[in-house]
Amino acid sequence: LETGRSQVPKAGKLGIATAMPYVASKFAVEGMTTTMALEYKDSGIRVNSISPGMVDTKSFPKAPGRPGVRTAESIEEGFLHLCAGSYTGTYFHADEFDEAKAAGKVEQAFKPIDEPKFTLS
Repeated sequence: LETGRSQVPKAGKLGIATAMPYVASKFAVEGMTTTMALEYKDSGIRVNSISPGMVDTKSFPKAPGRPGVRTAESIEEGFLHLCAGSYTGTYFHADEFDEAKAAGKVEQAFKPIDEPKFTLS
């Protein structure tokens, strides 16, 4: 956890002790997203992913008052922004979108999944 924030580590970007199957599934989604984006880019099909964080839903309810829990509706604006853009092979984390929006820097919340290529300088 980040000190002073109600944000859990991003399972698709960081390892989390004792959560191997969960973390592995999140890494897999990121790999599938970037691979599909590359495979379909010439077809005009865009493929992106959203890291919503903890979402309170009817299927998977969260304890009332639990820090870091958001509603499904709270992800809508970021989702619509992602759909309206020309992004592909991109992801955003809902908490980062909220932070970037508050700072007037929404575009910074949308990041490529692939790392830059390694270059030795």
